[in-house]
Amino acid sequence: MLGGIALVVLLLKVFLVSSARVTTNAELSTEAGNSLSSDGELHTKTNSSNCDLSRYPQLEGRFENLVYAGKGANGCVVLANDKDNGNVEVAVKLSKKAGKLASWHSECEQSRSLHEKACTAGHEQLLLAERYLPICLEVGGTDDAPFMVMHAAGGKGIDAMQSKLRGEYRVSVFSQMVGALTAMHGIGLSHNDLHDSNVVILSKPGPLVAFIDFGEVETLKNANYGGGYKQDENLLARQAAKLADCPSEAQFPFNSEKTHDHHKQHTRKKALMTCLQDKWGKDEDEASFSDFLQALGAVVDEAYKHELEHGKKHNRNDVTKTCVKTLYHTAFVQEHQPPLWSLFPARLCAESGSGGQAPDHWLPPAEDTDKRLDDCETACNSCPDKTPMYVCRDGKKQGECKRKPWKNNDKRCASVCTCRE
Repeated sequence: MLGGIALVVLLLKVFLVSSARVTTNAELSTEAGNSLSSDGELHTKTNSSNCDLSRYPQLEGRFENLVYAGKGANGCVVLANDKDNGNVEVAVKLSKKAGKLASWHSECEQSRSLHEKACTAGHEQLLLAERYLPICLEVGGTDDAPFMVMHAAGGKGIDAMQSKLRGEYRVSVFSQMVGALTAMHGIGLSHNDLHDSNVVILSKPGPLVAFIDFGEVETLKNANYGGGYKQDENLLARQAAKLADCPSEAQFPFNSEKTHDHHKQHTRKKALMTCLQDKWGKDEDEASFSDFLQALGAVVDEAYKHELEHGKKHNRNDVTKTCVKTLYHTAFVQEHQPPLWSLFPARLCAESGSGGQAPDHWLPPAEDTDKRLDDCETACNSCPDKTPMYVCRDGKKQGECKRKPWKNNDKRCASVCTCRE
């Protein structure tokens, strides 16, 4: 099992346990006096010299745009841009207590294994890991003064953000959840704790999804198949119904159900498919959307089958993959998933995912029409490494990748790059 990584997430209130996560909000950047100079000295009344980056001479000059994020009983967190890791935004955790170095090394190695497995699983899995899975980057210092550098993944949980999502945002967020789950199931791992706070909508650059808190990760063979939010695949049916504002009969439960009612499950699934057809399918290619519904239905059926067989040895020994990856490769998900920007690069492979950096601000394709992608090679880098692949260069669907050629009369895309044939 992969261990959790402790981080400060609510300023001056609580020190939470999470893996590669800092949740930021307006309070984090506005508290008077909480800032750091470029030399790493902390200028704030923390009542503890242990929150001073100047204790770590090996970090001198490494970070830019430092901001004090908060402290808890065991340590402090500073947000910054890491020049040693492509200027990505990171959270630097400083321990206020000695004796943490060995355990932090162990936790960091376990977290990094998510990206290391993606390195060996192929280019697409690396793109997905660098897009959706924030991890620990480094542990250093001494046992008296250890430090940990992690990807910063500031944002709010999916349910807290749901009411603020409109139209294309909702379809995009769902497609991203499929991508994030594929990032894990595609390397044979299960998250096992996808409650609403662990599926985060990042605060910047836009409505982008990330998974956090990898403290209960297991192989698919040893995953939780007991139903409810602890069973990974249930996330998709549950959130699809919520994001599409489906009626109560199409809603899937958050917690596991004590008894199994096959008729109720069949009726609930049928209601979900009808709702999605009505809410999301009207402007979609009929054949492509039908493929999407079929693939999503297979995920729902597979999850229910695993739950029915929960605890049986033959089930736990046989699960090495799920239907999630097939759902991810449907044209509908590929069209609505934003480009696979490298939000969380870790540089653990001989190659990088090469997803490119995200823009400062991002909106769903329906609103992102200001700039044309002039370089086909750059545009294609954000697409999955599949054959064939076509990316829209200009129009409402700019930056979106498809397995099938764009239609000549598709007003949403004015120009296309052929990436792989």
